[in-house]
Amino acid sequence: MTSIVLLLVIAIAASAMFAGSETGFYGINRLRLRHEARRSRTAALLEKVVRSPSAFLATLLIGNNLANDAAVKAAGKLCANFGMHGAEFWGALFLTPLIFLLGEVLPKQLLLANPRRLLGLAAPLALARIVFWPLTAPLAWMASALEGGEGASVLARRQFEALLQEGEQHPPGEARVMSAALRALDSRGKGLHDFLRLDLLQFEPGRGLSSARKALASRTETLALVENPDGPPALLLGSRLAVAAPQASLADLAIPLPTLSADLDLAGALTRLRALGVAFAWVEKPGEWAGLCDLEYALARLLEPRPLPNVQ
Repeated sequence: MTSIVLLLVIAIAASAMFAGSETGFYGINRLRLRHEARRSRTAALLEKVVRSPSAFLATLLIGNNLANDAAVKAAGKLCANFGMHGAEFWGALFLTPLIFLLGEVLPKQLLLANPRRLLGLAAPLALARIVFWPLTAPLAWMASALEGGEGASVLARRQFEALLQEGEQHPPGEARVMSAALRALDSRGKGLHDFLRLDLLQFEPGRGLSSARKALASRTETLALVENPDGPPALLLGSRLAVAAPQASLADLAIPLPTLSADLDLAGALTRLRALGVAFAWVEKPGEWAGLCDLEYALARLLEPRPLPNVQ
């Protein structure tokens, strides 16, 4: 009987985890999570777990159904051990308020009040994603096909400004962080220098692929620049370099960059990039500085706890 009680407790706890995680997923600030993933292993793990919303939600649905089924079976066995007739019926009847309160209402209220509690569930959720992967992968693929491949890009760079606005609707602690970012975006005439990437590797167009791969593999950064004698450098993505054909050249793999005026502030740059439909641009102030305007990097700078030198 002890093993049945233990199974019942585990099943209810699992049901609570899966049900609460769904609420936490919709409530957690994905923008801040992606930033925290740069310096926290727990946040990085959770960011990977929820990266595909379709697969993650399918995992929660499957896990919750299995947990509830196991709980009902365990409750039925307990009733049978007490000699009750119609044990499964009575087990389900007795279990319903317990599941409702402990497996649904309480965890969802806890995660609704503080979605960041989802970080504490990162490890078991990652394990569930691995275990249920054979079932969730086809479901995620079908969902992605129905969405035209766009649905999983919850943090697509083009949604940068919209997500900052949505951040105002999150709990007070997170809303304060996003409010600071909004104030930075609204600051006029502050320039772009503090938001530019100035530390990227630069390759000559004729450099060999193996040499470029080796140089980029030694860094955590996945971006590089390819020099262009006729204009601004082009952008080289590590993902394109990794799968490039042996006969390809860096010049072929690099993506041309639009240019932005050095007189723009971050809000103006964002408006311009959205109009162009891109997330990167080259900014140069002759004789002073030149760098890459990367929306994701700019966002990370905005979310840093220390104040920016040029932003009030």
